[in-house]
Amino acid sequence: MGLLDDTYTLFLRELLIFKKNIGMNLGRATVFPLLFVLLLGSFGSAPRNVPIAVVNYASGPAALNFINILQSGSSVNIVSQTTQQQAMSLLSSSSVAAVVVIPSGFSTGLGSQSTVHVYLDNSQPQSAEVASAQVNAAAVQSNAPAISAAPVSVITNYAYGASSNYISFVIGGILVMVASFGAVFSAGFTVISDRQLGNLKAFLTTPINSFSVLLSKILYGTFQSVFSAYVGLIIGLLYGATIAAGLVGFIELIWIIFLVGLGFGSLAIALAARMKDLQTYALIGQTLVLPLSFLGGAFVPTTLLPKFLLPVAAVDPLTYAVNAVRDIMIKGSLPLTTLISTSIILLAFSSIMVGLAYVFFKDTSKQI
Repeated sequence: MGLLDDTYTLFLRELLIFKKNIGMNLGRATVFPLLFVLLLGSFGSAPRNVPIAVVNYASGPAALNFINILQSGSSVNIVSQTTQQQAMSLLSSSSVAAVVVIPSGFSTGLGSQSTVHVYLDNSQPQSAEVASAQVNAAAVQSNAPAISAAPVSVITNYAYGASSNYISFVIGGILVMVASFGAVFSAGFTVISDRQLGNLKAFLTTPINSFSVLLSKILYGTFQSVFSAYVGLIIGLLYGATIAAGLVGFIELIWIIFLVGLGFGSLAIALAARMKDLQTYALIGQTLVLPLSFLGGAFVPTTLLPKFLLPVAAVDPLTYAVNAVRDIMIKGSLPLTTLISTSIILLAFSSIMVGLAYVFFKDTSKQI
């Protein structure tokens, strides 16, 4: 048989094993995302040092006084911008949670009206809530008779994700996390279990193409990844999450999850090829995937990470997957340029991991 026929036959074998253990597989795929939804979707502490951009078109002391009040405490971290266009660019890329615009007519003259415009990125619900609360609190303090004789009003515009909720934010990260976990634990476990049962040796001593054995394991890990994410998505939708981008967004979401599964399934094969003990593999797999999920923004936006962790987040493939999924679920669309760039990054990661898996698997097969 050829490479594709061998791969297909071995992949069907993996699916038959999956079907035989359907209860356990479905339970694992259900309990894991459900647990995180219940833990992360029901509560959460307010973030601190939320980045917001301030555009000050006024030059008077009233505007400076308002900014000083705004940045008091540790709730927000102000990033000054010279133009509203620059600030909105940061908002669209989720680099800041809000944009505060102080117009040139901002005044504290008796009887005058001072207006502050706030644009929020509600695709980061907790951060947006903190930013909005801080701006409104600054307006209230500015309205104190001892400070100002002119009332300060706040006009709020939801630039992104106006109809989103926190559960949608949480589910976006959970889907990517369960996809990576599903790929790592399914693909790696099947390699180690087949080695322990002697099946791997049997396959490699037959005329079956050895690369087909590797591909079937990777495809099975990818299948488990998509399956786990799909179950997690159903749980999230039942719990109140939404896919703002609709059917097109759903297709894009499955594509992103597929690439995550492909990359981490290949990584799993590379790890499992060097290990013989299931417990050791499980420990290393969990130790590797969980921090990558955290640094990728699965739990909190990467903008809230400590500065020394930002370079690590920038090279974490899950960062781009999480951002893409959240854009689909919350902002209502995923720009074509973002879809292409995210796909290229994840495909590059997958290619490297497939190559690494091939090298390690080939060396291991010689020792069997």
